[in-house]
Amino acid sequence: MKQLELANRLREGLARHASEVEASAAAKHFDVSVISENLVLGLLKALLDLKNLRNLNAAEKVNFAGLDLIDDIARVGVQVTATPTLEKIKETIATCKRHGIDARIDRLIIYVLTRRQDSYSQRAIDNLKSSVSFSVKRDVLDFRSLSSIAGTADPIQLSAAVEVLESYTKGVPSSLDVTKFDPPSGPGEDVSVNLLELYVPSRIYVADLIDQAKFTGGRRKGQRQAVRRFANELGVRLPSDYMVSEGRLITFHALDQANHPFVKLVDPGTVTPLESQEFWTIDIDHEMVFKGLLRFSVQQKLYKHSVRWFNEEGIFAFLPKDNPDLRQESWTGKVRATRSVFVRKLNRKDETKTFICKHLAFAVDFMITASGWHVALAPDWYFSYGEDFRKSLYADKSLAWLKRKETNRIVFDHFRFLSEWLKELDQSDLFDSGPQSAPTVTFGDVVVLPGHPRLEDDAWLPVRSPATDADADDVASLFEDL
Repeated sequence: MKQLELANRLREGLARHASEVEASAAAKHFDVSVISENLVLGLLKALLDLKNLRNLNAAEKVNFAGLDLIDDIARVGVQVTATPTLEKIKETIATCKRHGIDARIDRLIIYVLTRRQDSYSQRAIDNLKSSVSFSVKRDVLDFRSLSSIAGTADPIQLSAAVEVLESYTKGVPSSLDVTKFDPPSGPGEDVSVNLLELYVPSRIYVADLIDQAKFTGGRRKGQRQAVRRFANELGVRLPSDYMVSEGRLITFHALDQANHPFVKLVDPGTVTPLESQEFWTIDIDHEMVFKGLLRFSVQQKLYKHSVRWFNEEGIFAFLPKDNPDLRQESWTGKVRATRSVFVRKLNRKDETKTFICKHLAFAVDFMITASGWHVALAPDWYFSYGEDFRKSLYADKSLAWLKRKETNRIVFDHFRFLSEWLKELDQSDLFDSGPQSAPTVTFGDVVVLPGHPRLEDDAWLPVRSPATDADADDVASLFEDL
């Protein structure tokens, strides 16, 4: 069907654009966010029927306070941002209130150019006591939200949205041949992006929690904490790979089999096995729940290999294993090599005490495309102290120093190591037959985009100057032997 083809084109294009914004934001290139305002304007005009939507930064004032877009007739304001946090939303609402903009609109929409968070606190928004209507479930949109809206849009709206998106990405109307306007200057090349193929279990299980394990509040985090607290009271040790939503437990563990780890927590008469795709395609909320389950599944998988999730920082970090002072991991790139992923630096004045620990770390995000699930890896570092690896007081200074020293090539090498190491984990996990083993995610190949315009190495792999290498910053001494 033509409508299905248009919906797929829109979804894939929006996903690509979100990935480009993420990459630009990571590189501190924020121009793409400004340019994207008019793209969002066109998309919302088409899909939300905001016929009079206009760009305030162009029409009234550059860097207009609080809002980027407004429909004065529908009285709807839009903030376009690459920052998906609750604090950004609160700041926007407060700014609108402070400058009197809330008198011009009845509804506020936050459009996140990357990915919105899985959940936000409506109570925190309500406490601002703004006159503007704002629902965290309805009014925080991203590319997945628009893809969901497109699924029910009429063909005229859908066609208009696709035209806007493809005109933006190609620089010309989608009906024209872009190669006639921007001919390639030379042969293309294959480009690796920071995405890995991710294979998810084909079946998911859903069951009602027993009443004692349910949480009566509305926060998703509170629901999960209630389940874990009740399990602790029963003396049951739970794995991490499960989600809780609306009084139900969702997991890849076979809840219809005996001796699964949640046997004392769920009502066996309500166990429902589903095809995973059937679950995540129900709506955007189910997709978010599924993504949460993927993250907890990765957390459970990596925990067995001494890689811990640090929730406040939002990253996974390598911990020591056999040697408390140094951890090295083998991996295969062009040749077999080893890499230090954890180093402990001792206090020079008292070598019985730890001064700082350096951990190779990484953030993950999950996305669904026409070809399946992928996981985005963003290499990072974590600095800790103490036996429980609390964040070091020197962490921010250490990280800033290290980021200044790392070139794109170094970061790419971190990514290559992580991608290969994660793939090799699946081989060792084949022999895991523990009582809590369950179908879990597995990692595939790095995603490669063929035919990309060739990049000049001198432009993106600059050689560091002698002045940079001779940096006398006192933090350098932390890494002199790493």
